[in-house]
Amino acid sequence: MAETWYRTYGRGRIDIPCGVVAALALWPHKSAGASHAPDLARYFISQPATRWPPTVGQVAAVHWLRRPDLISVAGPMLRWYQEDLSDDTLYAIKAVADTALKHGVLLHTGDTDPYMRSHIDVMSWTLVCLRHREDRSWLAEHHTPDDVADLLVSLGIGDDPPPAASLHEPAGGTGNIFRAVAQHLRERGIDPGGWTWSLQDLDPLAVAAAAVNFLVWELGPGANACCGNTLSEGDLTGRALALRAEAEDRRRALLTSAEQGAAFLRAMRSLGIAS
Repeated sequence: MAETWYRTYGRGRIDIPCGVVAALALWPHKSAGASHAPDLARYFISQPATRWPPTVGQVAAVHWLRRPDLISVAGPMLRWYQEDLSDDTLYAIKAVADTALKHGVLLHTGDTDPYMRSHIDVMSWTLVCLRHREDRSWLAEHHTPDDVADLLVSLGIGDDPPPAASLHEPAGGTGNIFRAVAQHLRERGIDPGGWTWSLQDLDPLAVAAAAVNFLVWELGPGANACCGNTLSEGDLTGRALALRAEAEDRRRALLTSAEQGAAFLRAMRSLGIAS
C-alpha cells in the first residue's frame, strides 16, 4: 500500500492513506467471519474516486455519535475529507483504497466478534510502512510484532488477570500492547470493557491510529487517548478525560438542536405550513 501511495502521489501527506485504511477498518457493517468482505470490497473498488472523501466523512460521523472524543483524537488522519482535493490526489486515494481492499483489510476488521478483529494491529502496519525511515528514527517509532506483543503480555499478566484494572501507556504508539492485553482477557472470558485504558504519545498520527484501534477492538468506555509529550507534561489522562467531556457536551448540544429542529418541522407540517 505504501508503494501504491508513493507511486501515485509522491512523498508526503501520509495522513491521507492512513485515513483511507482507518475508514475501511471502521466501516460500520460487520458480519460473522467477515463474510460480507469480498462483496463489499468489490463494491468499493467499483466506485469513482470522488466518492472517497464523503465516505470517510460519513464513517467518521457514525462513530462520532458513539465516541466523539476518539473521533476527535483520530482527526489528524480523517479531517482531509473536508479539503478541496485535486484530481491527482483523488486518483491516489482510490489507488490506495483498492490496494488495501485487494489485500484483505476488511477480512481483518470486518468480523462481528471484536476478538477476531484484534488479531493484528492494522493501523500500526499502515503507519510504519508509510513513514519514511528517517522520520521513524527521529520519532523512535518501531512496530512491535503482534506475536511478540502477545507473548510479552502473556508473560506479564499471567493466566488469572482481574476483571477490572487500569493500564497506562505513556509512549503507547498505536496501542498494540493494549490489543494484546484485550485478547489475553477475552481468551479468559474477561470483558476488556471492565478495564481502563489510557494511552498517550508524542506523535499525533500514532495517537489517531490508536483511537481508531480502540473503536475497532472495542476496548470499551474506559479507553482514552491523548497526544502530548510524556517527558515534559507527565500523565495526560486528566487532559484526555477533560477533552472527552467537552466532546460529549458538543455532541449533546448538537443532538438537542437536531431534535428541536425536527420537532419544529413536525409542528409546521401538522399545521400545513411545511411539506
